[in-house]
Amino acid sequence: MEALLDLDLGAEGFAEVVADRPLRFPADHGAHPEFRGELWNLFGQLTDTQGRRYDFQFALTRVALAANPPTRASEWATNVIYRGRLTLIRSGEPGARSAERLTRAAPGLAGSGSQPIAVWVEDWSLSHPDGEPERPRMRLVAGGAEPALVLDLNAGKPPIPFADLGLLGGDVGGLGFQAYLLPRMVVSGTLTLDGETRSVEGPVWFDHAWGTLPTGGGQVGLNRFAIQLDRDRELVCLQLRREDGTGTPIPACALILADGRVQSFRRREIQLEPSEWWLSPRTGARYPVSWRLSIPILDLELELVRLARDQEAEDAVRVWSGAVQAVGRLGGDTIAGHGRIETTAEAVAPSGT
Repeated sequence: MEALLDLDLGAEGFAEVVADRPLRFPADHGAHPEFRGELWNLFGQLTDTQGRRYDFQFALTRVALAANPPTRASEWATNVIYRGRLTLIRSGEPGARSAERLTRAAPGLAGSGSQPIAVWVEDWSLSHPDGEPERPRMRLVAGGAEPALVLDLNAGKPPIPFADLGLLGGDVGGLGFQAYLLPRMVVSGTLTLDGETRSVEGPVWFDHAWGTLPTGGGQVGLNRFAIQLDRDRELVCLQLRREDGTGTPIPACALILADGRVQSFRRREIQLEPSEWWLSPRTGARYPVSWRLSIPILDLELELVRLARDQEAEDAVRVWSGAVQAVGRLGGDTIAGHGRIETTAEAVAPSGT
């Protein structure tokens, strides 16, 4: 999978994303095999009956190798590879725990479909058993080696198309992917850790995207922020910057209100700066891992503090994908939350860090 992600796979021969195509549910909850790649991603903070917290991320990825593969007789022959990854941070522990699945689609080891809506990688799966198109229900099963999760998820808000966030000024036609998010799903289920199975619950964020894949090249770095805040609100931010460290980074943010409405903010309305960096002992890459965010027009100030330093994703594209806690104020009132940020490696380390 890492080798594939390091290639310029592109989309030649595959379906291409049409910029003005509206999302259609429940169809778009299902798989999109006509596109080269697809991602299902969940993260959130779970709490057990004793008040202990667990931040997790669960992601399933599909990669097609060729648009028109040759016919092969072997039942093991495949044109599609799937990967599943689960990471978990328990409150009070210094590092993250992880588990992974990586396999081919043949012979039935992994797959995805629309009738029923489901994606699976060996004994891991994410399915839509029922529910309304705008308020879907899901079931996540990630068994086997610990950590292990079995969760039932219910959407608290309807799906929000990525294009509706206004993060790129409405110009999403050239991105090569289409996506939506369910920013607040109500979750209950079980977590198995250290031989103990405990009941857990909490809010979870879900993303679903399909189209072309990011590659290891390029001149632009991208930092992504997704935060669940108090009072049923969520914050999404992107920050574009040059990989060589020159120029001024360009941020954009969207605040999702309790009723699902979106307020968008552009570069001059936002102050977004790193406050802590981490140097990977494995790759030598340096990442910004804690941040300060301010949107004066909202009277919003947040400190986004990483939960563990070492949350580097072991991919060809060097990314720090980590859970964070959010603390600050909004309109004079204290506010808190949690979420996830993904930052690409910095070519030039800031001075004094």
